[in-house]
Amino acid sequence: MNVRKLILGLLDMAVKVAFVVFVVVLISRYSKVAYNYGYRIFNQIPVSSGTGRTVTVTISASDSASDIAEKLSSAGLITDKMLFRLQEKFSDYQGLETPGVYELSTAMTTEEMLQIMAAGSSEVSGTDTAAKESADENSSSSDSGEEETTGETNAGEESNGG
Repeated sequence: MNVRKLILGLLDMAVKVAFVVFVVVLISRYSKVAYNYGYRIFNQIPVSSGTGRTVTVTISASDSASDIAEKLSSAGLITDKMLFRLQEKFSDYQGLETPGVYELSTAMTTEEMLQIMAAGSSEVSGTDTAAKESADENSSSSDSGEEETTGETNAGEESNGG
């Protein structure tokens, strides 16, 4: 009976050690994958260097980021569709892609392609841009008023302290 407990104890410990090793290997492997994706999202590398190859791509109004990724991938402009969708999501151009025909190069980064595809969006919503600029000017003037008030308070505190 004592030998049986010893064998079961050793077997139990071996299973626990194997489980811990398995978990450590999984964490190590997937942390490398996650790091690689994160690095590639923010450190964009074009498909080719130099002048590259120019490709014509047509984006329609109903195209989502996934549809655009599929078109760019089939045209040879990107290598990873999931990476493109993540780069689009984290870029300043998320959802701003406008329908049209674009001349894109394999030497362009994803950010450059998105910038070109979103270039028409500020022209399309010119009234929104003007409204945003006037709102920014109003907030700037109210901010400067707060700074003047703060400046007067600080000047009064300095004269009291000295």
